[in-house]
Amino acid sequence: MKRIISLFLAAIGILALLTSCAKEEPTVSSLVLSVKPDKTEYVEGETFDPTGARVDANMSDGTVREGVEYELTSPNPIGAKAYKVVFSYGGQSVSINLEVKRRGNEPEYWLENTPALESSPLEGKTYFFLGSSVTRGEHSEGESMVDFIAKRNGANCIKEAVSGTTLMDNGEKSYVSRFNRYLESEEKADSLDAFICQLSTNDLKYSESFGAITAEDKREITDFDTATTAGAIEYIIVRARQEWRCPVVFYTNSNFHNENYEKMIAILDEAQAKWNIEVIDLYRDEKFNDVTEEELSLYMFDLTHPTRAGYRDWWTPKFEEKLAEISA
Repeated sequence: MKRIISLFLAAIGILALLTSCAKEEPTVSSLVLSVKPDKTEYVEGETFDPTGARVDANMSDGTVREGVEYELTSPNPIGAKAYKVVFSYGGQSVSINLEVKRRGNEPEYWLENTPALESSPLEGKTYFFLGSSVTRGEHSEGESMVDFIAKRNGANCIKEAVSGTTLMDNGEKSYVSRFNRYLESEEKADSLDAFICQLSTNDLKYSESFGAITAEDKREITDFDTATTAGAIEYIIVRARQEWRCPVVFYTNSNFHNENYEKMIAILDEAQAKWNIEVIDLYRDEKFNDVTEEELSLYMFDLTHPTRAGYRDWWTPKFEEKLAEISA
């Protein structure tokens, strides 16, 4: 009997041992970036440094493994649009988005670090700029060619620019509505040496409302349907000339390969032929757009918005050239 009991107890021990051996190791349920890297702000082109980062693993058995040896997936060098860094361990991952600044917005390109020209035919001139985000300097801390022209040339540049707005009159923030309010305000300039208007990329969303330039004999302010892009262009031309008797200039974006914008430029061509306005055509200027990929990355934040470097070193000289020609 004692032998039977001993054998039974031995069998139970062996079974327990086998059960213990068969027990699975805990798996990784999730990862936590418990401590962020010391450096999370970068300028494009730099290499990511994970120093200081700590990743903890939450295990399936409820335990936590602190400071695991993770694998790192990071864009190196860090590109203008590569913001995510991924930490991986045990089949799970956790990521962090980096704050990446564009090289073209570095301090060397800031307005305050831009010297004035020794002499300029634009000195003392007054220019009015009407536009939206590109005129404002949406991705260059509010500094656009308007500000660089003023600083470099000693000119008085008035900037009436609101991001996300259209030439076509579709509300109180449209070019037409804002222009009308400015003309009725006490801030209205007594005289201008030129009026400059942006061919807004925001009208691209309303291609069905582009409209068409009116017939040659339609020249009264009431002849134009400002709810269309073409009508707004004609209205602004006529209203500016009535108020200031000055040259009217429209400008386009640099080339970003957009068929609808090319249709808008064709409308602008018709307006130029009818009204004899000046056009700074950055879009179709092949020599101007003949830049390297590296230069384009420096000059442009995205397809339509320049950086400070883009405004200062690429766009501003073209505006100065046209305005000097007008002033001659």
